[in-house]
Amino acid sequence: MSNDNQPGQLKIWGRKNSVNVQKVLWCLSELELAYERIDAGMAFGRNNEPDYLSMNPNGRVPTLVHGDFVLWE
Repeated sequence: MSNDNQPGQLKIWGRKNSVNVQKVLWCLSELELAYERIDAGMAFGRNNEPDYLSMNPNGRVPTLVHGDFVLWE
């Protein structure tokens, strides 16, 4: 959807071919909410890095970040 770097913008960490990420993207599309998706997981890596693990200690995708709020599966 959107790639604007607005403060507090909704960010989804995860790869497009993840079924669980697709569910989140479908929901956001239905709600017509702008978001930025960041590739993470499998071939993209990143989900085992300390910054990602500080958001999601399970190291799985998706992870949703909105300002200071973090929601992981």
